[in-house]
Amino acid sequence: MIKVLLKNQRRIFVNTLKSQNLKNYFAYLFVFAVLAVLLFFVSQAIWNIAGSVTEPILDGIFSFSLLMIIGMIILIGMPEVFKHLYSATDLEFLFTMPIKTRQIFIMKYMQSFIGAPLTVFLFLLVPLTAYGVASGANIIYYFVLVCMLFTAATIGLSIAYLLNLVVIQLIPARRANELMTAMTFLSGLFVYLIFMLPQISNNRSLSESLMAGLPVLPDWVPVSWGSDALIQAANGSMSFFLPMILLILFAGVLILLTTTLVEKGFRTGWVRLSEGSGKKKKRKPKKERAQGVSHPVIAIGKKEWFSIKRDMREWMTFLPLAFFIVFPVIGFFSGGIRLSDLRGFNDISWPIAQGFFLFIYALFNGQLAAAAIAREGLSAWILRTLPLSGRDIALGKLWISWLLPFIILTILECIVGVFLGWAWWQFIFGIVVKAGITIGISSIGIWIGTIGARFNPGNPQQRLTFGTSMFLLLLAYVYLAVLSIPYALMLVPGEAAPFVVDLGAESSGFFGFVFSLFGVLLTWKASNPLIVISLGLLLMFVLSIGLAWLFLYESAKRINRGVTIDIVSEASGKTLFKQKSGKSLY
Repeated sequence: MIKVLLKNQRRIFVNTLKSQNLKNYFAYLFVFAVLAVLLFFVSQAIWNIAGSVTEPILDGIFSFSLLMIIGMIILIGMPEVFKHLYSATDLEFLFTMPIKTRQIFIMKYMQSFIGAPLTVFLFLLVPLTAYGVASGANIIYYFVLVCMLFTAATIGLSIAYLLNLVVIQLIPARRANELMTAMTFLSGLFVYLIFMLPQISNNRSLSESLMAGLPVLPDWVPVSWGSDALIQAANGSMSFFLPMILLILFAGVLILLTTTLVEKGFRTGWVRLSEGSGKKKKRKPKKERAQGVSHPVIAIGKKEWFSIKRDMREWMTFLPLAFFIVFPVIGFFSGGIRLSDLRGFNDISWPIAQGFFLFIYALFNGQLAAAAIAREGLSAWILRTLPLSGRDIALGKLWISWLLPFIILTILECIVGVFLGWAWWQFIFGIVVKAGITIGISSIGIWIGTIGARFNPGNPQQRLTFGTSMFLLLLAYVYLAVLSIPYALMLVPGEAAPFVVDLGAESSGFFGFVFSLFGVLLTWKASNPLIVISLGLLLMFVLSIGLAWLFLYESAKRINRGVTIDIVSEASGKTLFKQKSGKSLY
């Protein structure tokens, strides 16, 4: 029966590929090309250093590679596993058939390999195979390499299944919307602890352990068994057999533990999520208060805020902040760095922090603003019935999508500034300048949202098509690069002018021109600092506000004409229909 189910899944997969739009094929081709180029450079680097890598360093590289497979599959594969277990369109039909639940589960488990596990497996198989060829490893090495990578992928996938099957029993059905939020947060925390394990076990950073040839992980950690098997196989020793069998047995135990939760975690969890909860909380009647009529721009912004506030999944957009800021800070101080060592270097720490926060703004502001258009989804017709212009809608969505990340990141910046002892003028100057720059990024996001909006009720983070999302990220960083020139002119001291001028003389082409021009401006700043800083500040705000006005103007025109939103089926993830641009949503 499992063979029949897998054959049916293969047919579904082939038909899905045949029904894809041409632009999706271009998107897949682009992703494969990027991965191929990245693999080429990684493999070339490994090929060049293969002869100089000692066995202790190789042991650490193999251990961390296997650990990375497990962590990446857990992090990337959690949403895929949840979709296969509880959101797949064929489950309702399969559960009505005389098929054992365990057989359906095994089919879904094997289906999950076509995704994150296979991608991560191939991504590490190529460079590690290149190492084996360059170092002249024994032929047994290649067999053991495939076996160990596949086993590590199985371990990561089994842990992802276990987390899904356990959490589904802990969260009530009425909290189904928050389930994926909990899953993603839990997987992110788990992966962070996995990658911090080498530092926690050795009380030193991973790079220090690798360069010193010290064990990255203790011998009792399963991935150390896989690393030992790979080293023994590369040397042609038959001692690889025992650690290889131990790692395979560990993966088998995880698979067995996963299958014990099939009935309660898989079938019962699917029934609970499908039916929901009939229990509803009784709400006390509230006294109605007379409310005034808000300006349309304010009303649109408040509507957006209520939509974001009531759905926890919307806040998943800010989850990467933990990986960019919170977790690195924890790892930084856990490495033995004292806070007093960082104080007193404001001339260095403050400009670096400004550049870092601008990078984060470019990553979040555009995506959040673009999502505001697609958030209307099936209810977009309501706005069409209201006497609202495209300008009011664009401005209303702009100010709230700009304000939320600005408040969150400003609070974080103030905390960092207090700990590092920044001056009061650095706080005010940095906040005001970033407020002006980020307005332009949010305006770009609103405009992009009118081009490639996508509404997926099951995944609030999927508000843009893939190609449009990549274009938004590129455009945001190009905008940031342009505005960073006057911003850097205000931050870099005039005393650095001779160094920049020499750098421009040594460089050629476009970068030589940029360095030479920047050196001339810094020379002027050294003699007239107040005038140059004022002109740089004025130029930056003119560019930011001017581009914001331009993108908002274009957004308003597109909204008035009508915006195309891809409406995606919550169950299947396919486009049900599109609101054509000729039929205005607003």
